[in-house]
Amino acid sequence: MKLTRRLLLGVAALATAALASGPVLADQASDAAQTAKAAETVDTTAFKKEGPIKIGVSAGYLANSWVVFALQHVRWEASKHDVSDVVVTDAAFNPAKQVSDIEDLLRQDIDLLIYWPVDDASVADVLKRAVDAGVPTVQAGGGFTDAPGVVSNAYISQWQLGEMVARQLITDIGGKGKIVAMLPIAGTTAAVDQLDALQTVLKDHPDVELLSVEYGDWNRAKAKQITENLLQRFPEINGVFSPAGQMSIGMAEAFDEAGRLGDTVFSPGDEYNGWLKWIASHNQGGVVTFPTRAGQVAVQIGMDILAGKPVNRGVAVPSEYIAPADTGALTAADKPDDWWASDLPAEFLPQ
Repeated sequence: MKLTRRLLLGVAALATAALASGPVLADQASDAAQTAKAAETVDTTAFKKEGPIKIGVSAGYLANSWVVFALQHVRWEASKHDVSDVVVTDAAFNPAKQVSDIEDLLRQDIDLLIYWPVDDASVADVLKRAVDAGVPTVQAGGGFTDAPGVVSNAYISQWQLGEMVARQLITDIGGKGKIVAMLPIAGTTAAVDQLDALQTVLKDHPDVELLSVEYGDWNRAKAKQITENLLQRFPEINGVFSPAGQMSIGMAEAFDEAGRLGDTVFSPGDEYNGWLKWIASHNQGGVVTFPTRAGQVAVQIGMDILAGKPVNRGVAVPSEYIAPADTGALTAADKPDDWWASDLPAEFLPQ
C-alpha cells in the first residue's frame, strides 16, 4: 500500500497543528514525523525468494529475558511458514561482536536477517552490506530507525512509551518533586527517544526537577548499583522514571536497602514478571507494555518482504498503560522474575 499524498499532507498538518497548539499537542509533533516515515512504502521485489527460508537472528544480548521471549515469538511465527532453520547469535552486549555475528550469518547464506542492536550506529554499515547483498533486514522491538540498511522495523515507539510513563509518574507525584531517570543502553534509539519524551513532558511541569539521567543497559544488577550511588548523591528523590521493569526492580531494591523506599514513587514499568510481582505487593507504578510479540511481527514482515510484497518502513507494536489494580492478570506468581507476560503457546515458552 503506497503512502498517498493525502496521508502525507494529513500527517504534516497534524505536526504543524501540534507545534502551534502548545503543550496539549506538543507531544504529537515529534511522533507524527516518525509515524509518517514509518508509513512509507518499501518496494521489496528485489528480495523476492521462494522457500524454504533460512532466518538469521542477531541478538545483541540474549542475557536479557525480554529478548529471550521475543526470540521465542520469532520461532513460533517461523513455524507457521516454509522456514528451514532459524540461526541465532548472541553478541553479549558487544557492538563489535554483533558486527562479526552478522557477517558470519551472511556467510551462512541466510535469506532474512532479524536483529536487536547493541548500538544502532555500530551495525549500520554491516546492515547496509547485507541489504546490498540481497538479504533483507528487519529490526525487532527497538525504536524505529530509518537507516539505509534497515528495510523495515517491527518497532515499539520508545517515544510514545516514554511519554506515557513520564505523564503517569508526574501525575502520581502530584506534579512536583525531584526525580531520577534510568534509561537503557546509551546511544540506542530506545534511550534517545525515551529521554526526549521525558524532557518534552517536563517542559509542561516546571515544578519537577530531573536530578540525573543514568543508563542501566536493561540490567537489574547494574541499575541497582547505579541507584546506590544516586542515593548517596541525592538526599531527596521523590520519583523514579524507569520504563523497564528489570531496572525498576534493581532500583527498588536499592531504595529499600537504604530505608528510603517509602520516600519515592516509581513510574510504570513493563511486563517483566518481577516488576509485576512488585506492583502486586506495593500497589503503585503500573505497566506501560513493551510487547515481546515484536519478534513475531518481525517475522511476519520478513515473510512479506521475501514474497515480494510491499511493506511499510515500520509496523508499530503499540504500548498501553495498565493501572496497578489491573495488572493481576499479567502476573505469574509461580514463575521466576525473568518471565514475561505473553501469548506464546506452551510448546514455545522458554524452558
